[in-house]
Amino acid sequence: MPAYDVVISFAGEDRAVAESIASNLVTRGINVFYDEYEKANLWGKDLYVHLTKIYRDDSKFCLMVISEDYVKKQWTNHERKAAQARAFNENREYILPLRLDDAEIDGILGTTGYIDYRNTSVDHIIDLLTEKVIQYNKENGIAYKIVKAETVFQQAIDFKGNSAFRDSDMNTECPACCTQQKLSEATLSLDGDDTIYTCKNGCQPLVVISRPGIVAWPGRGVRLQDYVIRNVREITIKTESMGMPMLIPASKAALMKMRSSR
Repeated sequence: MPAYDVVISFAGEDRAVAESIASNLVTRGINVFYDEYEKANLWGKDLYVHLTKIYRDDSKFCLMVISEDYVKKQWTNHERKAAQARAFNENREYILPLRLDDAEIDGILGTTGYIDYRNTSVDHIIDLLTEKVIQYNKENGIAYKIVKAETVFQQAIDFKGNSAFRDSDMNTECPACCTQQKLSEATLSLDGDDTIYTCKNGCQPLVVISRPGIVAWPGRGVRLQDYVIRNVREITIKTESMGMPMLIPASKAALMKMRSSR
């Protein structure tokens, strides 16, 4: 399965557009390749080789931000050629052109469907990209499953013979109704790849468990190996074998994830 849902190819002059799209995709739970999110991963790599693989092999879609500046740059042309090699071998729409102006791009035919940034809101672009990813997942049998908080802790922490945390050992509070509750009492559901713990009274999400991708989402919860836990209020963890309870601080961005209709 590709490592990314969407890779973004853009000229440096168009970074503001790319960054706005990338950050909004992240809030939808879309795993996006955007260079600013990958600094540590890119450090020291042969970028010519690595980016060829990223844009040719490692994503479900390539969002190509087309502009006059895009045409002029060596790196964007390299990314474009890698993406076009992938598109040539697949009988589907891998390259998704987003036009900032009327620049002509080698290999992108005038008959290719595109979105015009000049008359399309960022929110609508994000909706369309999310819909593309969801449809790809359905067509390719990519299904997600609920991942409990207790499972994340069991995978991330060596309990050295002590009892592992269970959802019934984790307590939090709903900001809406102020009800204290164990995570085992909350309602579990899936939103794409995210597991949602909702208040047992149905008020609102309390905890979101997400896959952050290759790098963690800065400032958006607690990273535990392959997952990020975002909680609205602090979580208190206490088992019989623990002398003092453990606290997971609330994440200010816990509710940044927008709910799309699926």
